[in-house]
Amino acid sequence: MLKNPFFKYSFFILLLVNISYTLGLTFLGKASFNIGNAEASAIWFVTFYWLPVWTAAVIILTLRQKSINNTLLEWFITVLCMALGNTVTDNLLSLLFSQYPKMGGFVVLNAMLWGSVIYFITRYIETKKNISNEKHFRKQAQLATLRYQLNPHFMFNSLNTISAYIHTKPDLADEVLHELADILRYSLDTADQQRISLQQEITIIKKYLNIEKARFGNKLSVTFNISPTLTDVHIPPLLLQPIIENSLKHNMEQEKLTIKVTIMPISSGIEITINDNGKGFSQQILAQGFNDGIGMKNLSQRIAQLKNGKISLANNNGAEIKLEMAL
Repeated sequence: MLKNPFFKYSFFILLLVNISYTLGLTFLGKASFNIGNAEASAIWFVTFYWLPVWTAAVIILTLRQKSINNTLLEWFITVLCMALGNTVTDNLLSLLFSQYPKMGGFVVLNAMLWGSVIYFITRYIETKKNISNEKHFRKQAQLATLRYQLNPHFMFNSLNTISAYIHTKPDLADEVLHELADILRYSLDTADQQRISLQQEITIIKKYLNIEKARFGNKLSVTFNISPTLTDVHIPPLLLQPIIENSLKHNMEQEKLTIKVTIMPISSGIEITINDNGKGFSQQILAQGFNDGIGMKNLSQRIAQLKNGKISLANNNGAEIKLEMAL
């Protein structure tokens, strides 16, 4: 239980509060700076701040482990521990320092004040953290869902490609099936990985292109222009495949289809540009984005989930898609 981050951070925060309070009294002339006051300050820290707060935290966390969550009860426990700590502090200081004036009934008021402040600030921070964690897990779940939707879609389209020549060129079909097996294995192996190396992604894209080149022959040409500085970067898996597949799908009648993949560093991370010399995007797609098609629609949603993620479409002697993301 003591491994809870609260105990690590609260110790230093409470120490800072205690030191600041002591220095404030000294600055206002309410106390002088000497050994006696330093000892009194240390006693205040241990018996009023540190031990009561940690005791209250242990009790509250123990209750939460037993599914007992009650804000009023937790507040009462905190105030009670602070009151007991303040009583111990008050009596201890009166024994050690003859000039110390006992607090009397003010012990309860002081405990309610400090206990309420400490408890509700902690609850506020805890709530903000829980909301942040919930958003993070929801984001990861959405990314996983998009990946799971993409995998069967990718497999279906690849098998359709193989079926186009499986009877006429069985040896080539066998070779392509091995490539597909590697791709599917890669898809499964990276299912739980948020990012993989750029080199891995390029390797698997080239296997996918081997499948498509078996279908398109010399009609298809793909070139890669990758900055040497990006050798060790990591990107989300299967980002490039749906873009290249989309280019092939909409330019099947092209006499010669050339696709160029450019990957360069930018100030905010990395930029991936994929151009083709096909017929380009319609005005509707340029205005509204990808409304149809599982692969590209999912890609757009995946990019939107990434830090500094951005996707843009343009016509530049054919279709041009740019992806931007933080590394």
